[in-house]
Amino acid sequence: MSMLTSLPYLFKHQENTMNSIDFRSLKLKSELGILEIILHLVIWFLIILFTLGLGAFVFPYYMTRFIISKTHVIDRDSGQIIGKLNCDINLVQIIGYVVIWAILSFITFGLLYFVYLYKIIAHCINHTRVISA
Repeated sequence: MSMLTSLPYLFKHQENTMNSIDFRSLKLKSELGILEIILHLVIWFLIILFTLGLGAFVFPYYMTRFIISKTHVIDRDSGQIIGKLNCDINLVQIIGYVVIWAILSFITFGLLYFVYLYKIIAHCINHTRVISA
């Protein structure tokens, strides 16, 4: 079967798979504990302190990734865990964004840092997928 003749099958198969999932019966539940949050904050406070504040530009990425990665996809009716959210952002992927937004934040005396926070969440969501639990 050539690649061109197999394309309609692939699209039809993908369409059938997507239609069989009813997302209305699913919900998200965070399994983030207070102790985990405190430990995460202490570690990042020390990192920000030792990097003389530059860690503050990386922290929001890791905080968002931390929250997303502690979230489960649950069947609303049965309460069964269907999957888990996994944000696969790492320092190598974000370093360019961090440098650009740090420069822009310094130039604007911190005003664009608030825009940066929104962009971080959008960037993390774009790199999140559901994996089996």
